[in-house]
Amino acid sequence: MEWLNVKPLDIKAMMAMIKDEPEDKYIPVLKPVLLQALTEIKQLRRKNSQLGGKVARLRRENSVIKESISK
Repeated sequence: MEWLNVKPLDIKAMMAMIKDEPEDKYIPVLKPVLLQALTEIKQLRRKNSQLGGKVARLRRENSVIKESISK
């Protein structure tokens, strides 16, 4: 279970680093593909965070409904 100890990527820092590098440092195709992958990861993290909040709200509502039914 060593993969649990992996630190999350700092996507903003990585994107800034890649954008600041001269074009000749990367294969021309790799840079846009890498930036696209990082952008997608960032969007997925945002969506995951939103869904986590939604799940928490639904769990609270569900417990309130269960309590009111059991009374």
